Amino acid sequence: MPRTVFTVADLPEGERYEAWKQSIACIFDVDADPETRDGDFFAAIDASMYGPIMLARTTSRAQRWERSASTIARDGMDHYMIQYYETGSQTLENGNFQVVQPPGGLMVYDLSRPVRSRSETFTCLSMIIPRALLAESLRAPDDQHLQALPAIEPMTALLRDHMLSLKRTGSRLTTTQANAVVPTTVALVAACLNTAADETAAGDPAIAVAAMVTARRLIDTNLADEQLTPDWLAQQLGMSRAKLYRMFEPVGGIAQYIRDRRLRRAMLELRDAEFRHHPIYEIALRAGFASETTFGRAFRQRYGVTPRDARQQAIDPRPTAAGDGPDRRYEEWLHHLAV
Repeated sequence: MPRTVFTVADLPEGERYEAWKQSIACIFDVDADPETRDGDFFAAIDASMYGPIMLARTTSRAQRWERSASTIARDGMDHYMIQYYETGSQTLENGNFQVVQPPGGLMVYDLSRPVRSRSETFTCLSMIIPRALLAESLRAPDDQHLQALPAIEPMTALLRDHMLSLKRTGSRLTTTQANAVVPTTVALVAACLNTAADETAAGDPAIAVAAMVTARRLIDTNLADEQLTPDWLAQQLGMSRAKLYRMFEPVGGIAQYIRDRRLRRAMLELRDAEFRHHPIYEIALRAGFASETTFGRAFRQRYGVTPRDARQQAIDPRPTAAGDGPDRRYEEWLHHLAV
């Protein structure tokens, strides 16, 4: 089974932090206090591939992490990540929202969404799953970001123990065996996240999960249609505009949600080799924008780079180290997870 181990242990002390910062920038921008950077810094990632799923154990010192809108535009990753902190902890932020890693529990990331965090010295286990592999099995695929799953919940414990078991036995699995556990793993992840979504919905009767799922599917299948407005959507769903606005209020409002989905679709196409030779204005029109100028302005406001720059970054990705340095194959694996 494919496995790679990145470590800075064999580098001179003065080079360890920069080597780590350059490598982990494939997913997060990090920063650390001078005493952490200049001291006996350590960092290691032991990553294995179970078919299209990556499972990685990371160990490092206290630091700050950020996955910004510009980072998302730069790498174009569209995965879910589930983390279990074996030692240490972290505090995460998204705007005014703050959440602490649940002790013994799991934290869910949507890697297409921004986040900041602060970690103590830690060891954590991360499972990274392509959205295309999991989203269809989720009742609320767009509501998973920074969902904290407490250890007391039985489904959380089952998923956590499954992750630990996979990591413990992974070195003995063949590639065929690793591929065979993928359907079971995806089903367990979906069951765990859906159970958490059901409990959230039960606690907040103002949000009808089924209606939200239907609304989001209507939006995604009609992004290029100029008739995609709150009025049209409310009519299709058979509800009032006021109810529609209330339903989308927790995710920033209906208009903002539609714009974000249009920008996300455009960003994925800009980075997809299949659309490499499609003019940017065509991608803008398919995403539902009336003009390339309007699209470019909205894209830059959302991601901090122009559409042309986002496409170029996909064509010329940041080079990875080669030769006698640390093994950085996990970076390429992470960016090319596929179903």
